[in-house]
Amino acid sequence: MKPIIKVLDVTLNNLKNVKYGTFHIDTNFNKLEEANVIGFYGQNGSGKTAVVQAFQILSALLDGGINKKLPHVHHLHIYYGESSLQLNFQFIIKNKFGEYFLKYAVSLVVGEQRLNVIAESLNYRENKRGKRFKNILSKNGEEVTIRTTNLTSLNQNDRVKVLVANHLSKENHSSFIFRKEVRNILPNYLDEVEMALIQNIIFDFKRDLHIIDNTQFGNLISNITMPFNIHLENKRGVIPSKLEDTTLLPKDMFNAMKELIEQTNIVLKMLIPGLQIKIHVLHTQKLNDGSDGVLVEFLSRKGDIELPLKCESEGTLKIISILSTLIAVYNNPNACVIIDELDAGVFEYLLGELLEIIHENGAGQLIFTSHNLRILEVLPIHNLWFTTTNEENRYMQLKGVKKLNNPRDVYLRAIQLGGQDEAIYKETNAYDMKRAFRKAAIINE
Repeated sequence: MKPIIKVLDVTLNNLKNVKYGTFHIDTNFNKLEEANVIGFYGQNGSGKTAVVQAFQILSALLDGGINKKLPHVHHLHIYYGESSLQLNFQFIIKNKFGEYFLKYAVSLVVGEQRLNVIAESLNYRENKRGKRFKNILSKNGEEVTIRTTNLTSLNQNDRVKVLVANHLSKENHSSFIFRKEVRNILPNYLDEVEMALIQNIIFDFKRDLHIIDNTQFGNLISNITMPFNIHLENKRGVIPSKLEDTTLLPKDMFNAMKELIEQTNIVLKMLIPGLQIKIHVLHTQKLNDGSDGVLVEFLSRKGDIELPLKCESEGTLKIISILSTLIAVYNNPNACVIIDELDAGVFEYLLGELLEIIHENGAGQLIFTSHNLRILEVLPIHNLWFTTTNEENRYMQLKGVKKLNNPRDVYLRAIQLGGQDEAIYKETNAYDMKRAFRKAAIINE
């Protein structure tokens, strides 16, 4: 059977402006093929983007130093005044051996240039009453434990490999647990169930994880690049295409783009009536490395009218950019897509319709941040998380929302009147804002 992996809950400590925050996703082993559409709302600067960055860090860790490194320290990922940040992720997994809970915890500190891992652990338990979590692999500083075997008890050959992997994880700013050098010795100490769980998280979950942040949208609206996020049968990732009249693509990338556009057009014309994308081949030419390339231009077509794709609105380009990943969430229970400011540039009614359709009929997980309150009217209240003004309890769900209540009205009332367990809005005063605007105008007079 094909394994299914879903995120169950996430906890953040000392990440950006989140001293502590935790959230869970309403899923279980009986609902593994049902979609989870989870929205985060709140005041600017209150911790929404920290959720996206937590998954970015997880993605870099799961890579094991192959293609990705942990973030640069100048991104200021660690809460001011703290020496480390901690992230905890819990997953539920169903594979050919049964049903399992899997926990991954990591602690990171500031290195010379990037974040470094100082401790991490991977634990699991079977989904049966009375079962306890067991250690698969853990590292704390120089101490390493595989199952119940510590570093000094490993045979000499394996001990050397572990020491080398630990050194490389520091040098390359990567996870220790997920490095290939470590995986190579694990069959000597783990059983087939434990090896399968590692395979599930490193390959199955990582393969279908997409993280779309504001950097992509910023490049798009600045007419720098058009990021095509791709989720096809055998291809995943992002193809950043220059928003110029022509683009030179390597042959394999050209073939991926043809497949992507064919997939996207099926849905696009239903979202934006009549709109299709066209990839127009101009000619072939050699790339700098001597391989074959294809010079193309991307066009948008409505009826008989064709225009350069860059002429479309920012909202239309945003939809095109992320549409393949939304198709994945609709169809693939393993797809986990994280999008920062999903609503940016997108017509609110269309956005609401999209999310409602995915919530009711989809299969994967979509986690997003947004400011558009229309979405509060189409998603169940247990799918919505709200940031608070309390940095030691950043995420909460609204209480007092009855079946017939409109969550949007409850949220706005909570902003104005409170009544929740935590304040969700740091009050602003209209008079003070007017006075500040006047004062700013005369400062240089």
